[in-house]
Amino acid sequence: MKNDNLSRFLYGLCVVGLVVLSVTIVGLPWIVNWLVSRVNSYSETHTMRLLMLLYTTGIPAWIVLWQTKNLAHNIILRKPFSRESKKNLKVISLCAFFIFVAYSLASLFIPITVSIIVIIGGAFMVALIGAILYKLVDVAIEIQEENELTI
Repeated sequence: MKNDNLSRFLYGLCVVGLVVLSVTIVGLPWIVNWLVSRVNSYSETHTMRLLMLLYTTGIPAWIVLWQTKNLAHNIILRKPFSRESKKNLKVISLCAFFIFVAYSLASLFIPITVSIIVIIGGAFMVALIGAILYKLVDVAIEIQEENELTI
């Protein structure tokens, strides 16, 4: 079996990201209050909207990391073109699209910044690439099944 260090690194990075994101989601009220206290331009309603937005999109971001970890695990096990990988890519694409929609709608209610624009663009690109990879894995599975039937 070939040693695939990149997949193992991605797997480890996702595990570390899951731990950091879990701690951040739990400590989000304190983090937001600390950040808002440094910036005096936010009102209490903006703070609550920001907190709701971060919770609403933090959980799908956690799911994206979890599914990416599962994809890396499938690559380590040498089965990247499996139904499980296809399902993981679909979930990643849907969660990223949800994050894109949530931040796009939130930009109507909270002050828009460059970081929000970057998040909107990044989430859209992840959703688009996830959907393309989903279809690519679907076609690869079809070809793989046809090859298994002809042998």
